Amino acid sequence: MNDERVGLVLAGGGARGAYEAGALSVLLPELERRGQRPRLLVGSSVGAINATYLAATAHLGAEAAVAGLLEHWRRLDIGHVIRPLIFQQIPRLAARSVGELLSLPVLRMTSLLDPSPLAANLREWLDWDVLRSNLDNSDDTILAVIGTAVWTGRSVVFCDANAPLPEHRSHVLDYVRCQVGLEHIRASAAIPMLFPSVHIDHPDQARGWYIDGSTRLNTPLKPALDLGADRVVVLGTSSVATPVDDPGRHDSGPPSLGDGAVNLLQGDLVDPLIEDMRMLGNVNTFFTGEAPGAHKYRRTRGKPAYRQVPYIFIGPPRNAIGELAVEIFRSRYGGLKGLRNPDFLLLNRLLGPGGAGRGELLSYLFFDSEFLTELIAMGARDARRWLPHDSLAEDPWHLEPLDAFISEPG
Repeated sequence: MNDERVGLVLAGGGARGAYEAGALSVLLPELERRGQRPRLLVGSSVGAINATYLAATAHLGAEAAVAGLLEHWRRLDIGHVIRPLIFQQIPRLAARSVGELLSLPVLRMTSLLDPSPLAANLREWLDWDVLRSNLDNSDDTILAVIGTAVWTGRSVVFCDANAPLPEHRSHVLDYVRCQVGLEHIRASAAIPMLFPSVHIDHPDQARGWYIDGSTRLNTPLKPALDLGADRVVVLGTSSVATPVDDPGRHDSGPPSLGDGAVNLLQGDLVDPLIEDMRMLGNVNTFFTGEAPGAHKYRRTRGKPAYRQVPYIFIGPPRNAIGELAVEIFRSRYGGLKGLRNPDFLLLNRLLGPGGAGRGELLSYLFFDSEFLTELIAMGARDARRWLPHDSLAEDPWHLEPLDAFISEPG
């Protein structure tokens, strides 16, 4: 079992990356104890940041690696991610809006927010020299981060590895070998419209402008499988549970801007994850072993035969993160308390009237210390819930489809 390649797939989700850190604080030490610590690290957006941190600490024990990750998340606040909105960015946005109206190229608007603090902090938070040493001196540690090429819309997997890259062509993915650097991480986390796109210079064959990898591939399970994962740990930042229909809501009034945006997020980020996890469970159950039709289908397309890939999946309960965001926002910034951080107050206003939709949207940019601490605790709880109680006597890995896909909602 120690010779197996264990992959870790980390989804995007802005501030929800703290949930991943909490889950990792439980999972990685347990998997290391079983001889199954993930060495294939794949991430999109904030998942790419977390994955890169784990690659830079791959020489440490799992306990030490996740302790450092938790420390960074607990110290994080909105000032580490974006410049202040009220006093610095509003005048800039006003000037650029005029430039956009008058078609002045010098003043064209490229984003609503300025994430330059994030870039500066990533230089400090990640030990780039150790990252380089860990990846150059290891045949089994692989780092892959996902970006979306602006002009083609294709997902590009930037692979930092000594191992061979996938040979078969994909209609949705391009694999590029490179030394992952700050520009690749920034590109993977460049949320469209909110953050400016990032120009990648290296390698030459992938030069160009990129935006957030989550726009096309939020939870990059396919790259992990293509790169040879024998087992995968998938950490989602959204629930895969089927929503319970409430007929009373259909006539509750017109949806807000936030409600519409949540539907877009559901379609772009959550639905593909649900389909990927459903497909993984179905392939494990129905298309491996004696399945000549499936093998022929793969062979004619130049792809390897289907194989069983045991998995661990951790994701939050439905609406739990959005509801937590609303609860903490009201407690810390409701009414006059909002003056303690005008940026959060403004972001909340921009998201529209109250409701579950606003909480879901708020949670992606709610870099508040109390919220992040609670997300860490939620991720740790959900990871403990997945792991068996009897340690090594039981197996945490699943083959069959997730219960969420085979049980009746309700």
